[in-house]
Amino acid sequence: MITYDKLVQYIRTNGFVYQGSEIYGGLANTWDYGPIGSLLKNNIKKAWIQKFQKETLDNVLVDTSILLNNDVWKASGHVGGFSDPLTECRTCNNRFRADKLIEAFNGTNADGWSKEKMYDFLVENKIKCSSCGSVNWSPIREFNMMFKTFQGVVEETSNQIYLRPETAQGIFINFKNVLRTARKKIPFGIAQVGKSFRNEITPGNFI
Repeated sequence: MITYDKLVQYIRTNGFVYQGSEIYGGLANTWDYGPIGSLLKNNIKKAWIQKFQKETLDNVLVDTSILLNNDVWKASGHVGGFSDPLTECRTCNNRFRADKLIEAFNGTNADGWSKEKMYDFLVENKIKCSSCGSVNWSPIREFNMMFKTFQGVVEETSNQIYLRPETAQGIFINFKNVLRTARKKIPFGIAQVGKSFRNEITPGNFI
């Protein structure tokens, strides 16, 4: 049986994927495609486009910008609601998603819970920090998962924008343009292949 560690070792030594920034200690949740991995990735992309766009006449393809007007994310609810409940261990200063701590404790699904209810659950059940074993949680606050950056020469609030956390919004805001230029009748599909960016509370391991 192939274990996870053996699989990671295989794809690293055979040029599929490398750890991002590896010679400088790496960066969690980032990786670079090697010579074979790049070809494999492009083949998968081509196969996906062939199946869902070229062989499906009712689907069209777009490639939208990574950066969008901030009003797009306000209208979609991402600025105010695209967040995770964050709590911090006051002993070791590691940060965690409160709902995932609760789920790992006894399988409880905390979706829809208030911050206060999740915090009370952590305290009342004496859920331990997985890093240091203490029970010393900070009050829960919302952590927005969108990556912020600035457009222009001055880093001020008015110039703050976000890297897209999903590809769908670029499709939605171009619907009228596609409808007009592709000359399709409803119903039809719009496909896109591209990168999106999310700032996770607890970045995972390589791959």
